[in-house]
Amino acid sequence: MKNLISKRFLALGVIASLSFAACQKAETESNPLQSNKKDAEMNLVGSANTNASINGLISESDAAKMQETYRKNYKGNNFTEYVAFDVEDIEKFVKEIKTKYKSDKVYVYFGQYDEKTAPKPEYKGRVSVFFLGNNKKSSSGNFRSQNTGDPGAPPDGSNYLNHGSIWP
Repeated sequence: MKNLISKRFLALGVIASLSFAACQKAETESNPLQSNKKDAEMNLVGSANTNASINGLISESDAAKMQETYRKNYKGNNFTEYVAFDVEDIEKFVKEIKTKYKSDKVYVYFGQYDEKTAPKPEYKGRVSVFFLGNNKKSSSGNFRSQNTGDPGAPPDGSNYLNHGSIWP
């Protein structure tokens, strides 16, 4: 009887140990900051590499300084602090210019609304931005051309995007 009880406690101990180890493993896999030091370093390096693959990222303090300098230099009735675009619209635009125009670049141009181009009369004179993809399918070699070079395609397509909300 004593032997049977010992075996049961031993079996219970083994099961409890295995369960505890499995729970610990699942917990560290779902929370990489609790895994061992080497794994944590790998995850941090992986995160850094993801961001580092985007050329031109700047720090928040650099962005704030640039914004402050801009506000000092550009004042008046036509002042525009920023232009906001929907991410979905930008994604669709980039997809279209890559497919239709074989663009590999997006240019950001600055413009100013006049009485014909202003979406609202009060925007006349305001500064805005618009995006342009480089048209690599242009038969003339002019990347701003609307001509895709496709036979029979109308030259009146658009690889320009401007409809964001401006502030103030």
